Amino acid sequence: DLAENLDTYSIDYCYFQNKHLDRVNRFLCDNFWPSIDMREALDYPEFSIVAMFKELVIGCGFITPEGYITYIAVHADWRATGIASYILHHLIKMCTRQDITLHVSVTNPAMIMYQKFGFKPEQYLVGFYDKYMPSSADSTEANNALFLRL
Repeated sequence: DLAENLDTYSIDYCYFQNKHLDRVNRFLCDNFWPSIDMREALDYPEFSIVAMFKELVIGCGFITPEGYITYIAVHADWRATGIASYILHHLIKMCTRQDITLHVSVTNPAMIMYQKFGFKPEQYLVGFYDKYMPSSADSTEANNALFLRL
């Protein structure tokens, strides 16, 4: 039971490190699309955050030094617990740039969180994710995206 486990263990947040690489790559591929490799993010770990429960990656986020949020993901069993908000808050604080941007699928429920943080849509991009996500009739995510700016 999740509640019982939380009494015994805590969620630990840390910078992305080499020891996380394989688990984070698998986690992001499971949450987004195949062939994600975050090896380059090891060059600037201060622009990352990994949420761990015991040895399980339950969330992570990455922002480029230029202020573009590349990924925020939380394990399905841990959504709606505040982890994504914590990750987003951390990424914004770590980036000294005032201009922070990201793309998000138009059907992604995280859009509400982004709006709460003050992100505003600037552009609607038809087919933005076509090159990343295989076309699938059972996919819940639209291939169209919004470009957001803080």
